[in-house]
Amino acid sequence: MMATSSTVLARFRRHENGHVVFLSMLFVLISLGFTVGYLRFVMGERMYFQIRQARAMARLNAYTGLAEKGVPYIKSNMFSHDSVLEGRDVPYMNGFYDSVDCKIKVNPFSRQDEFFASARGTSKYKNFAFEDEPVHYTADVVYHKDTFADYMYFTNEERPGGGPWLGTSVTFGSGERLEGKVFSNDDMRTSQYGCPEFVEGPDGQESEVKTAGIFILQGSCTESIFTGTFEDSVDKIDWPPFTGHDRVRQCADWIFYSDEMININSTDPDFRDTLIMTEIEFSAGQFNVKRWPYIIPPRTYSPFSPQSIDTMRMYYPKFYRDVLHGNVSYTGEIDFQHFDFDPSGPIPENPPTEFRANGYEWGLIEDRTIISSDGVVWIEGGPVRVKGTVGGRYTIATSDSTPYRMAFNNQTINWTQNNIWIVGDIRYEDSYFNGAVRNGSSNRLGLLSSANVIVANTGANGARNSASGTDIVINAAMIAMHESFIVHYWQNTTTDFHFLEGISPKGDGMGSTYHGTPLGSQDFRGTIHIYGSVIQSARGYVKRNNPGPYTQTIGYEKNYNFDYNFRDYPPPCWPETRGADGSVNLNFYSLGEAN
Repeated sequence: MMATSSTVLARFRRHENGHVVFLSMLFVLISLGFTVGYLRFVMGERMYFQIRQARAMARLNAYTGLAEKGVPYIKSNMFSHDSVLEGRDVPYMNGFYDSVDCKIKVNPFSRQDEFFASARGTSKYKNFAFEDEPVHYTADVVYHKDTFADYMYFTNEERPGGGPWLGTSVTFGSGERLEGKVFSNDDMRTSQYGCPEFVEGPDGQESEVKTAGIFILQGSCTESIFTGTFEDSVDKIDWPPFTGHDRVRQCADWIFYSDEMININSTDPDFRDTLIMTEIEFSAGQFNVKRWPYIIPPRTYSPFSPQSIDTMRMYYPKFYRDVLHGNVSYTGEIDFQHFDFDPSGPIPENPPTEFRANGYEWGLIEDRTIISSDGVVWIEGGPVRVKGTVGGRYTIATSDSTPYRMAFNNQTINWTQNNIWIVGDIRYEDSYFNGAVRNGSSNRLGLLSSANVIVANTGANGARNSASGTDIVINAAMIAMHESFIVHYWQNTTTDFHFLEGISPKGDGMGSTYHGTPLGSQDFRGTIHIYGSVIQSARGYVKRNNPGPYTQTIGYEKNYNFDYNFRDYPPPCWPETRGADGSVNLNFYSLGEAN
């Protein structure tokens, strides 16, 4: 029997109702899945937000620890050894900081102490089980000591120093071009006859000029000479750097004793105290050391014999001559100094008797090469000559002035200043041809003199009016603790000022001995190209000219530039700066973080 149409329709509707129920349940399950997934997403995002929030608060807690405990402690005078400071709760940051760790670390390149502080911050959040879950964050900070190598130019007093016939004042004038940080503990005065330039660095670094005194702008000079920042009446920097000088001595890898022949036989009335001259010449990864003995004149003394002082011109004469009565008195009023000759070279004609002293024949007592690309050289009891091409990191320093018995009577005590004499170019092996230092160079040289740093009157340095050479390049940080960075102007070949005569002589008379007969009215030696740092107690002359007691030009023009690599690290064991109260000045160097 065939089904009726109504029966078929009823069966179709029953099947249709079953599909609807199934589809409805499917849609409900899908919706529930979306809802659950969304809820899980929302809860996960909420948890992730809480974790991120806790991490941010832990980070801030770590910084709070550095700001409240770490940094103030490492910058205080109490910080002298590694210490761990207590932390504290930080309720508004839902946590605390602890493990405030303060350490002194030594930079392997500069041998300078670096002050390090770290703090661990902690915060917390509620996990899915509603339990506190901690989050930790560590922050650390490093401070470097502010060293004198951070300054392109520093002067403690704006007075002349370092040589004879000084005059009354030294000013900043035309032809002077300085960049980087310039600082003075005294008033800074410009010339009436021209203005200096304080210029930007090669990469646009602004100059920074500060003085503990005031700026005295004379002539046509205005504030427009400062291309960067300038400020007066700031706090003084402590001077001289005795602590830094002592520390360099403690760091010394090589010590050369130039006073070992002084007072070694005081019972012998015929014994003459003998000093030792040292010369250091650099080459890539090494340096050569030469040493030779000499006696400081006069060997004999007669108040009525002008010849008694002739050989005195060689080294360190201090004398006063009464021209009217022909008397010579040893008074120490005039201070000439000499860089000495290299006795391994040709012997001059008619050498003075000092060339053979105490049985030592003409020649060297030491000549050796030291292979090392890093080190501190200390010269004890004498001066040093320096030149060459530097491939490495070095500091050369001299001890304080040395007492000795004068040869003419073996009883009079005098003191010799232990100067550093620059007798030729000093440049880094990777410097540009003009002497400019390459950014990122690892080469460093520090010249720390207890007395002066003097550009000697040598042929290589432009002697005799640039007859056989001109200009000098100096890649170094230099400190003259007791006087100046200065040019050897009192030894010259000008017809008017080379002589050693009269009550107030203007020359040591030795220019003609080394460079021939005086010739011409000037002894212009070119330009001093410094890419480094010049630090001095008093301002030294690098050019004598009119107006002044030397009416013609003797010396150099200036081109002073900062070596910005010193901001990464200075020469080994280089002296740090301190405030007037003796506190160490610190510079922020780096900030680090870790989860």
